[in-house]
Amino acid sequence: MNLIEAVAKKIDRLVLLFAFVVLAVSLYLVYQLSQDYHRKETIASLDTMLTFTKNMLEEEQQHALSLALLLSGDQQVRQAYRTDDRPRLFTIITNKLEQIHTYQGYRFDVQVHDRELKAYLRSWDFSAQGEPLAGFREGLVLAKKSRRPLVSIEVGKRLNIKAIAPMLEGDRFLGSIEVIEGFDHLRKRLAEQGYRLFILMDVRFLPVATTLQNAPEVTGRYRLVGPVEDPAALAALRKAPLMSLGSFGYFTRAGYLFGYFDLRNFHNDRLGYLMITSYREALSMPSISHDTPSVELNQSGVIIR
Repeated sequence: MNLIEAVAKKIDRLVLLFAFVVLAVSLYLVYQLSQDYHRKETIASLDTMLTFTKNMLEEEQQHALSLALLLSGDQQVRQAYRTDDRPRLFTIITNKLEQIHTYQGYRFDVQVHDRELKAYLRSWDFSAQGEPLAGFREGLVLAKKSRRPLVSIEVGKRLNIKAIAPMLEGDRFLGSIEVIEGFDHLRKRLAEQGYRLFILMDVRFLPVATTLQNAPEVTGRYRLVGPVEDPAALAALRKAPLMSLGSFGYFTRAGYLFGYFDLRNFHNDRLGYLMITSYREALSMPSISHDTPSVELNQSGVIIR
């Protein structure tokens, strides 16, 4: 009887141990499946936000282009320019910009160029006049040569959106209107969705982008354009393998999941990267990237990159 009881107890222990092992394995598998599902969902969410960001960036460019076209055709603007009335032109433009900011929330700068592509008027600095721009502003040269409007992300003294509309009289080039927009509105829209924005410019453009000479460095290859809103995320970004990035993708570093796509000008030259990251901590996953299409020219001849 004692032998039977001893064997029964051993069998019970084995059954209990086996049940515990099965339970532990089951819980582990459930955990792994949950992690895998969460990982895929996180990537899908980031991919959606990258598409949202690209669409928003194109929308911002179209807003800038629309304003440039509107100003270049405005009779008050043209009259003040023709009569060389800089004070009146300054007042007309700054009043229009203030109205746009009040009613639409957009903040633009405007620069007027003369027929020699010298700075004629700047909305942010009335005293600035006469600076030759053709030597380092290829967009201005292209707009004058083609007689067509142009919008792109371009390097000047700053890296930002620049929309240029020629002022023509017949086929005669009188000058051009340039609408300049930073990334603040896009930054605000992304923050509403729970994401931070990082704009990185390649350091090879620093000789032109003089206002970014003292901007924060990122891995020695890039300069940060805009404010540092999340020091911890920036610190993680500085540890990332940015030298090996493709044109579009995502990667993790120090608990942050970053999504990115490259920024290119109208020549399809890579200027740097736009990156976003969620406030939430990311899961560990390998870096993935793939190429995106090159610059396209639409049917109207407006370069929309």
